[in-house]
Amino acid sequence: MVRAILRALAKAVRRDLAGFGPVRTNNFFLFVALLIWGAAVSGVAPLAAYPFLALLALLLFFPISSDPMEKIPRVRLGLWPLPPRSRLTLRLAALALSPVLWLVLGLLVREGRSVLLPAGAVLAAAAVRARAPRGAHRFAVGRIMPALPGAIGLMVSNHLREMLVLLDTWLAVAIAVIGMAWRLSSPDADPAAWLVLALLVGIALSTQAQCGAGLDATRYRVLPLAPWRILLARDTAYLAVQALLTAPLDPRAGLAFGMTALAVGRYPTLNARLRAERWRFASGRVLFGALQMIAGAILVFAGWAGAAAAAALWLGSLGWGGSVLAQRLHGVDAHRAPGG
Repeated sequence: MVRAILRALAKAVRRDLAGFGPVRTNNFFLFVALLIWGAAVSGVAPLAAYPFLALLALLLFFPISSDPMEKIPRVRLGLWPLPPRSRLTLRLAALALSPVLWLVLGLLVREGRSVLLPAGAVLAAAAVRARAPRGAHRFAVGRIMPALPGAIGLMVSNHLREMLVLLDTWLAVAIAVIGMAWRLSSPDADPAAWLVLALLVGIALSTQAQCGAGLDATRYRVLPLAPWRILLARDTAYLAVQALLTAPLDPRAGLAFGMTALAVGRYPTLNARLRAERWRFASGRVLFGALQMIAGAILVFAGWAGAAAAAALWLGSLGWGGSVLAQRLHGVDAHRAPGG
């Protein structure tokens, strides 16, 4: 019986690790890959990419360090007729399935005893993380977002809650906090740095602008709202987070990039059916991700004229997306095929 349980746990761990695959098409990952490629072409170490890689690794650490045994409901585990020795064997074998243990062993094999202390710290942090959900299982981060008033207030609140359980949002929060701390501690720093940091916050959030799976779901068909208002609720939540995080840096640059990301990402939002999973990085289409970053950077560096152009693009995409969604919600999609 222990072998059957371990096989099921191994399959669950593999399925979870496969959920991190979409990070390869995340815009921020593509940005870091571009930095590494540029350094490799120049024949120098990719030092500029190291801080961003560290942020990505830190955010990925928390979901991969969960205890594999948590995948078994506690009630079911208590009902299984396993003797104490089998339960101990299961506990030790489940620990061996933890990706963090593989990481620690890899570091030890590669670096030797020099990383024994930091590797032990990583393993201890993983153990603490593995026990945390059992003591705080009632906490849900989405509950910190209250229901907003207005015709689309509840939809905006729902989209904000969805953003709070994506690693992209917390990556943007980390960059914004680091930038704000730097600005407060270095009043004489180059003002151009704040624009660049606002740009990085926008890149961290931009992949979410391509994800819109479920926009043609039944619940939207029965809402007494114009289709463009459905898209507006989603965009409002996105731009609210973008504005909040870039307010201490460069709000004009942040909103310009955010509106551009939404405008460019409108097509995959309606047609690619990309889905963002909880506590994972969002995935996107590489072509549209590159267009989001290039067009966003161009309009950000164009100043207020670029911000006005970004607003015009966003409003145009909102009108176009509303017409496409209206056809889909009435049973006809953008290609004149029956809607699902």
